[in-house]
Amino acid sequence: MPWPDSDGSLPTEMNEIAESRLSAPAPRQRLPRLSWPVIIGLLGFALPLLNPLALLRDPDTYLHIAVGRWIIEHGALPFQDPFSNSMPGAAWVPHEWLAETVLAALYGAGGWGALILVTNACFGLSLGLFARRLLAHCEPFTLLIMVTLTGWMAYSHLLVRPHVLTFPLLVAWSGALIDARDAGRAPSLWLLPLMVLWANLHGGFMFGLALAAYLGAEAVFCAGDAAARRQALRHWGAFLILAGLAGLATPNGVAGFLQPFRLLDMPTLHAVFGEWRPSNLRDDRLLAVWVLGAPALAFGLGLRVPATRLVLLLGLFYEAFQSSRHTDLLCWVGPLAVAAALGPQLAARIRTEPPSGLARWLAQRAQPGNRLGIALAILLAFAVGFATIWLRPAPSDRGPAPVAAVAAARAMHLAGSVLNEEGFGGYLIFAGIPPFIDGRIEMYGDAFLARWVDASIGRRAVLTALLEQYHIAWTLFPPDSGAVEILDLLPGWRRVYSDRDAVIHVRVEPGSAVPIPAE
Repeated sequence: MPWPDSDGSLPTEMNEIAESRLSAPAPRQRLPRLSWPVIIGLLGFALPLLNPLALLRDPDTYLHIAVGRWIIEHGALPFQDPFSNSMPGAAWVPHEWLAETVLAALYGAGGWGALILVTNACFGLSLGLFARRLLAHCEPFTLLIMVTLTGWMAYSHLLVRPHVLTFPLLVAWSGALIDARDAGRAPSLWLLPLMVLWANLHGGFMFGLALAAYLGAEAVFCAGDAAARRQALRHWGAFLILAGLAGLATPNGVAGFLQPFRLLDMPTLHAVFGEWRPSNLRDDRLLAVWVLGAPALAFGLGLRVPATRLVLLLGLFYEAFQSSRHTDLLCWVGPLAVAAALGPQLAARIRTEPPSGLARWLAQRAQPGNRLGIALAILLAFAVGFATIWLRPAPSDRGPAPVAAVAAARAMHLAGSVLNEEGFGGYLIFAGIPPFIDGRIEMYGDAFLARWVDASIGRRAVLTALLEQYHIAWTLFPPDSGAVEILDLLPGWRRVYSDRDAVIHVRVEPGSAVPIPAE
């Protein structure tokens, strides 16, 4: 930058040089340049090549594919249970119907590779959107730290399940609402289609509505005068009403709207299943980094956050401790909520004069990419996608699915109703065998679940009562289940198969039989 003379004007020769530089054509970018959001999104997209089978470690993946396959075959939603042997015809709310249809269609078109590809595409897109939102407030070094922490925690919960399909919606919805609130404007009505899509994919849309309500209350509370408060109440109140109506725009109607609350009111579910149990720092070290690192950073650097955002952040931490499922909300939404406040403070503390070479390189990546960079990003995405499909990953016989045990049951022509481990229920439905219980816990109810838990841990009286009440002909449990110990000693029952994943017992005396369908 030329230095001005004492009167504020530039020397003539300096003016000529400046004018020649301004009029000269910009040098052509001969090398591809990728921006941070694109780089981060591509890295998230490429993660399946590290361990693709890790995304298939959840037994409910089979359940979701089976439900989606039923929806496609019948062209309808299963509002009455068509799958179980214990509650056939029971009322059911298929609140994840759209996600399950998508998963089934992907599986039919490209097998497990297609499911992994789309799951990681959603993860990469979410990271890219997340980075783009943060880049508006944070310098690149802070951005990379926040993205690393968020990506690390979110990836630990990455599975081929409906909730992952909503990660981009969670980031887009939350980021847009928080940006609107930070800018002092009303949220855009273009967000409403996102809510309709979210409500048909997964029950997590209720968090989106709760966040809109909180930010609306913040807008009213922080308004400068009565007129501003009325305007904020009018704008945010109208948006919240429209968003609530959008959340009702599903085939399930009010039942789908209330479904998340039913899951919250199931004490046995929250006590037994790991993803619903409260988190603790001893078992979840990623959460420990967030819980211990964030206050240490804030106090150590003297950072300040508006009180309303601190309350929101504490609420996200509270939900993360209530259930490990909710740590995703903390890692995606927490940084977005405080980025506008913390970004400039961190930039002021990190900035050096003159900037270091690393700082200049990081800042260059914060600029938009050029055409060659965009072309390179598309090429890399296609390469990763092709590699994922070409690898043809498939779940191992060992793991969440009792593949070998079910094959043995077919070979022995076992028939009749089965009493099974809950985690095996999804695969049984996938294989065409009606289970006693599966991952649709909200349909079975808490009382039914409590009886099954007592039977599975080996309470003899409850187990024998279930065997008789439901006319059970064979059982399928893990080897370490308490039910296996009782069945080994129970008169009228005999162990006929076992491996490291599952044990089969059959009733010795004859009973009514329904043939297991052939594969």
